Amino acid sequence: MNKVGVQSGPWYSDNDPDGSLAFIKSCGFETIDFNIDTKLPGDKIKNGELTAFFSQTVEELCEYYRPLKEALSKYDVTISQMHAPFPLFIKDNEEVNDYMIMVVEKICAVCQYLGCPAVVVHPITRSTKEKEIETNLTMYRKMIPGAKKYGVKLCLENLFGTYKGRIIEGACSEVTEACWYIDTLNEEAGEEIFGFCLDVGHANLLGRNIYQYITKLGKRLTILHIHDNNGQSDLHMMPYTYTSNWGKDLICNWDAFVDALHDIGYEGTLCFETFRVLGAFPKELWPEALKLISATGRHFARRIDA
Repeated sequence: MNKVGVQSGPWYSDNDPDGSLAFIKSCGFETIDFNIDTKLPGDKIKNGELTAFFSQTVEELCEYYRPLKEALSKYDVTISQMHAPFPLFIKDNEEVNDYMIMVVEKICAVCQYLGCPAVVVHPITRSTKEKEIETNLTMYRKMIPGAKKYGVKLCLENLFGTYKGRIIEGACSEVTEACWYIDTLNEEAGEEIFGFCLDVGHANLLGRNIYQYITKLGKRLTILHIHDNNGQSDLHMMPYTYTSNWGKDLICNWDAFVDALHDIGYEGTLCFETFRVLGAFPKELWPEALKLISATGRHFARRIDA
C-alpha cells in the first residue's frame, strides 16, 4: 500500500528533529516531503543574496542533518522527496545560475545521506516556448552528473503563471510537453535520471483532466504534490475542501485522481503539500487537522490498492 506523507514546512524544527518526527508520526504519517528549499528562499535567489547554508561542504551538510537522520530511524519515518529552492535560473546572471546547479548537487548528496530517492527541481517558464525549452534543457543537462553521482531522481513539476490577475499556463503544464522533457532528458542521460512530480493543485487551476494527465504520464510519474483549491488561486488546502453548486460538485475530481493512480499501478508515496491548512487553523488544532489529512491519504491508498 502507498505510504502517506506531508511536507515538513510548518511543523518541522531544525532545533528539535526528534520532537518533530515524534509529532508527525503521531499524526499518522509514514514519510515526509522535506522542505530543504527554506534554506534559500526564492526572493533571495532573485536578488542575488545567496545564503551561506549551501556553501558548506557536503560533509558539513550531512553532519548538520545527522540528528534528523537519527530521528527518522528512531520513529521509522522516511523522506520520500525533497523540494529544491526555486527559481533555479535567473536571466543574465550566470553566477547565480551556476550556484544553483551546485545547490542541487549538494541537495542530492543530502538526499543520499538521508535515504531520499527524489528531489523536485522546478522548470523555468519564459516569454517564448523556444527560450523556455533552451533554458530548461541547458539547466537540466548540468544537473545530470550530480544526480548520477548520488543516485537521486530529479523530478520536474507542472507549473502555472499569472498575467494581469489571471492564471496562465507555465512550463510542463501540458502533459505532452512534460512527457517530452522527461523522455528527452533520460535519453541524453542514458538512464532514468528524470521523473515527474504531479502537482494536483496546479493542474486543477488550469482545468486539466486529471485522469488523462496521470494516465498519459504513466510510469514517468514519480512523486505527487496533493492539495486542493477553488480553481482560481493556489491555496494548498486539503482535498475535498472546495465545492460548487451548494457543495454537490467538487472543484477537483478526486475520484478521477484515485482511479488514474490505480490504473497506472502507481507505487509511489501520497504526499500532501498542504502547508496553508496549518496556517488556517490555530496551532492547538494542528494534530487534528494533520490526522484528517493522513486519514485522507490512507483512504486514497486503499482505493488505489483495491
